[in-house]
Amino acid sequence: MLADDVNGQSSGRLKPAGCCGDHLLIDASKMELPLDLQTSIQDANLWFSMLTIMFNPLFWNVVARWEYRNHTLTKVLGSPQRGCIFLGSTIFSLGLFRDYRFNVALDSQPKWPVLYENWILLLGYGCILFGMTLVLTSYWALGFYGTFLGDYFGILMDRRVTEFPFNIFNDPMYVGSAFSFLGTSLIKASQTGIFLTIFVVICYRIATYFEGPFTAYIYTQKNKKT
Repeated sequence: MLADDVNGQSSGRLKPAGCCGDHLLIDASKMELPLDLQTSIQDANLWFSMLTIMFNPLFWNVVARWEYRNHTLTKVLGSPQRGCIFLGSTIFSLGLFRDYRFNVALDSQPKWPVLYENWILLLGYGCILFGMTLVLTSYWALGFYGTFLGDYFGILMDRRVTEFPFNIFNDPMYVGSAFSFLGTSLIKASQTGIFLTIFVVICYRIATYFEGPFTAYIYTQKNKKT
């Protein structure tokens, strides 16, 4: 069919017909994202939680290496064991504060209705149970000094731990902690919690890049002396 020009006269050209002939551009304002964002980035509690999550592994890695090279806590407190107990107590306290800020952030953020399912609630409790199992069995296998960086104080283990859960995961405490964060997020139906859990995993992953090689270095130095 011939299309008419603006003066109503035939232009002699064929006008494209069909569904897209008159609409060559997409109206992006009418598009909907598949993910309904239920996270308020203006919430200060969100950023405070992220800060504590990021700070904790940074703190214990910096302080532990500082102690390994300078033995400051050992000198001040009188023995490597006392220094390790002090650092371990500090790390534990910072962990409790981080968990508190995580829960505050979740409570101040919108809920995600997608997670309002009984099976997701049960999955959340299952994640926490699995996570706590990994954390507690790791502590049982390593002991206090092995858990809280006793290697950096010269309190070395006689052999590599290979019992459960170290026969399944290289860093079961980190894995267990991440599962606990995820479980809490599912129970509280929090999309923000899931995002924060991903951030936890990233921070732990970065920490292992520094901890693993340096711990191997410590035991290499021990073997050279024996």
